[in-house]
Amino acid sequence: MLLAASWENLDDIGRLPKTRAALAESLRLYPQPPILIRRALAPDVLPGGLYGDAAGYPIGKGADLFISTWNLHRSPHLWDDPEDFKPERWSAKRASPIPEKWAGYAPLQAASALYPNEVASDFAFIPFGGGARKCVGDQFAMLEATVALAMTLRRYSFSLAADPGLASGATIHTAHGLRCSVQRREGPAGAGQGLRDEKETVALL
Repeated sequence: MLLAASWENLDDIGRLPKTRAALAESLRLYPQPPILIRRALAPDVLPGGLYGDAAGYPIGKGADLFISTWNLHRSPHLWDDPEDFKPERWSAKRASPIPEKWAGYAPLQAASALYPNEVASDFAFIPFGGGARKCVGDQFAMLEATVALAMTLRRYSFSLAADPGLASGATIHTAHGLRCSVQRREGPAGAGQGLRDEKETVALL
C-alpha cells in the first residue's frame, strides 16, 4: 500500500503489513545491538537450549552474560532459510523441532499486535531485548520507522551504488557509508518534494 498524502490515525499503519514485515525482517538480520549484555544478580543455572547440555550451565553471582542476538536471529534451528531476507516469514507459523524446549513462532492475533516480538517467537526474536529490561521505546521506534519508510518509498525508489560492507561493534553499521541511487517515482505519489535532479547518488550515512 502506498500512503495517502496525510495520516489520520494508527489504523493507517495497520494497513501496511508488508512494510511492517520488512522492518521486522531487517531487525532479524541486522539487530541493534548484535549483542545483549546481562549480569547475574545471584547464582543460577542457564537452560541448555535446544541442543545443549540437558543439565544446563551453572553461573555465579556477578557473571557477565553475552547474548548474541546476531546468532540467535540467524540460527537454522529457529528459522527457515535464516540468511535470506524473507519478510513473508512473519505471517506464517514456525513449528519447533523440540516443542518442549522452544514453543516456535506464531503470529500474534491481537489487533494491537502490529509487530512480531519475543512473546510471539518465544524469545527467538529479541531485537529490543525482552522481559523487564526490554527497551521501553520499542513500539515507538517501530511505528516511527514504519511511517518514515512508507512515506519515503511513496516518493522515491532506492538502489545501492556499491556494496557498503558491514562493520560491527556496539552496533552494526556499514563499513564504507551507504551510498544510494535515488530516483523520484513517477505520478502523483512522487509529486511534490523531490530531488533536484531526476536521479542522483547521495550518501545516506
